[in-house]
Amino acid sequence: MTFTAERYASRGDTVAFVVCIVLAVIARISPPEVTEPIAATIRGTVLAPLLGLQEFATDQKNSRLRYSTILLERDSLAIIALFQNALREENDRLRALVELRSRVPVEHVPAEVLHQSLPTDGLSLVLSAGSRQGVTPLSAVIVPEGLVGVVRSVDANSSVAVFWAHPEFRASAMALDGSLYGNVEPHSGRGLGVQVLELTGVRFGEDIAAGTPIYTSGLGGVYPRGVPLGEILGVASERAGWERTYLVRPAVHPASVSHVIILLDPAADLRAVFADSADQ
Repeated sequence: MTFTAERYASRGDTVAFVVCIVLAVIARISPPEVTEPIAATIRGTVLAPLLGLQEFATDQKNSRLRYSTILLERDSLAIIALFQNALREENDRLRALVELRSRVPVEHVPAEVLHQSLPTDGLSLVLSAGSRQGVTPLSAVIVPEGLVGVVRSVDANSSVAVFWAHPEFRASAMALDGSLYGNVEPHSGRGLGVQVLELTGVRFGEDIAAGTPIYTSGLGGVYPRGVPLGEILGVASERAGWERTYLVRPAVHPASVSHVIILLDPAADLRAVFADSADQ
């Protein structure tokens, strides 16, 4: 019985195969006006579910592509929105730096801040200008807001500058009208660290109001006269009958510095340059 059933099934498959071959040959040799209606009928009946599945698969593929495109556009817009303020601030700083360069009356060199001189040293930076550009040790480094620091060492095409927050930083300071003088150095008190400066050596009788701007005095032959150092925050300490020490908010925050100007003439007087900037 099993053998007979297998022979019957095999014979049925052969007959079906032969019928398909015959129909294929007839469809091949028949004119289009005969085959097209038959093909249309088959597509509308037998193949309709398969065509529907194919259309559904195509729609799913297009939907995934559109979804991926929307995600990419959304991510791009998110990145633009995230960095828009930073880019705007950097552009504003660069425009201010270009404007400052046009008003500085002495020889100077523009430079870009490359990186910290050492991974563990956050108080010094490598600048993209060196001895070939005329930079020398003890050249003042400024930005439109005021004094950044001073060049410590120089290579052929780069130099290392230290911030005002460096423990060895010192600068002779004054009020813009020259009514008072003192020395500025990093604040050594606990809690504030090097986030502020100290104005020392002020006569006890001098009462400086909070918010008074402090500038370099030009004494000492390192920093040009009239570069902003910061503004008075208040009294830090007093030596009765002798002198007062004031806290000074720095004019420049190290984290915001990306491009600088290196001054090559320490004897310059920049009071008019920065006084005009303050008025604007």
